[in-house]
Amino acid sequence: MMNKKFVYFVSLSSNVPYVLKKSIEMVEQKNEVAIFFDLDGARVLDKRYFKKMTRTHGGDLSLLFNLALNAGIKLYGCQMNVLIADGLELIDGAELAGVVTFLEAAYQADAVLSY
Repeated sequence: MMNKKFVYFVSLSSNVPYVLKKSIEMVEQKNEVAIFFDLDGARVLDKRYFKKMTRTHGGDLSLLFNLALNAGIKLYGCQMNVLIADGLELIDGAELAGVVTFLEAAYQADAVLSY
């Protein structure tokens, strides 16, 4: 049984490693977590930028994403952000979502945390 629902809103790519670590901790405590990536934060879901982020933050970023996905954390990229930049390739396991998906998750959440 899930304890609480948390939604993380990530608008800054440099916060991604921290948010992934906190999200994994939350899931380990039997909470439900969804992460929405928007603005600069959505860039990390592009395969090319993801490789750059991995070099910048070390090899653990790929591991953190895999741990998050395997833990059942939902990863959403802002549909408008991804569509604006033509040719972006979404990383495996992430989904595109619009504001309606975010609002539905946010209204049902016990907490919405913005980074």
